[in-house]
Amino acid sequence: MKPLNGTETHPLSECARAALASLDRGPRPCGELNPGVVNRLLREPGVELVDLPSPYRTRKGNVAHLRRVIER
Repeated sequence: MKPLNGTETHPLSECARAALASLDRGPRPCGELNPGVVNRLLREPGVELVDLPSPYRTRKGNVAHLRRVIER
């Protein structure tokens, strides 16, 4: 996956590091995060995109979530 703006991948920002830390507590819907942070985290090893049931009452079905992959 390419960066949204340019071709060089920069180090994680403070916001992206906070979002990555929040993934340690469990998967988060992509709609709760900035699209640029989602793009950057998907280029990080150990983060994947999965479809899980929606946590929202107004949206039924599955929505995209970011999840931290535990490598063994």
